[in-house]
Amino acid sequence: MPVSGREIASLDFSNLIGGPLDAIVRTQAKSAITTANFIKEVGFDKDGNLITVDFKYNKKNDAGKNQEFTLTVPFLTMLPVPYITIYEAVIDFNAKITSTTQTQLDTSSDYEGEMSASAKYWFFSVNVTGKTSSKKKTSYTDQEERSFDMHIRVEARNQDMPAGTDRLLTILEEAIGEKKGPKIVIAKVVSGGGSTTLKLDAPASDLEKIKANYGFSYSGAQYKLTPPTQAGGDFTVAPQAPAALTGQTIEIALPE
Repeated sequence: MPVSGREIASLDFSNLIGGPLDAIVRTQAKSAITTANFIKEVGFDKDGNLITVDFKYNKKNDAGKNQEFTLTVPFLTMLPVPYITIYEAVIDFNAKITSTTQTQLDTSSDYEGEMSASAKYWFFSVNVTGKTSSKKKTSYTDQEERSFDMHIRVEARNQDMPAGTDRLLTILEEAIGEKKGPKIVIAKVVSGGGSTTLKLDAPASDLEKIKANYGFSYSGAQYKLTPPTQAGGDFTVAPQAPAALTGQTIEIALPE
């Protein structure tokens, strides 16, 4: 029996093709929501304030002196923002319906029955006997085979950022700034370790900048200095400096 168009028309193409397409759209929407959550969670705190990272380092200032600087960078500008999009989706669907009709015809004939005839000739005689019958058998076989194949290929890429996100990152990049920290005087402790007075070795112009309560840190402890009443004198330190401080180099912060 030949295959009619009704066999193909009976297939539910709205679900066969629409189902994968619906899954692709849902996947794209989920990817967009994930990106939005990434920006909110990584770039801003729970109060909506921008999350920044501070990097502190020392370098020469305009006067050629060592000074601490702080670089403030929005954390979001340091990370790649994921923008995954489905670039191409190909759906291949193959339906194969095969119908086979087989006809078998069997015919057989047998000869039986009686028929007699005789004749005599000069020196022989003939006698013929026979019987006749016939049989006929016909069979039909219909066979139908169906096979369906579906292949879905999805290609995803990292697309360019939307205009709004690109503008946001541009503004955040403009917020990257370098701030000067307190100026630093580097001095060597010549003597005074284990006492409350220290003799410092540094340019006189630098030592003159050290005011009362300017301090330094050593081995995790904080110390405060009081300048001498006369140039070239010893500095008073509180609390008492450890003996190991003699011969060490210290950095004294000079607030702006």
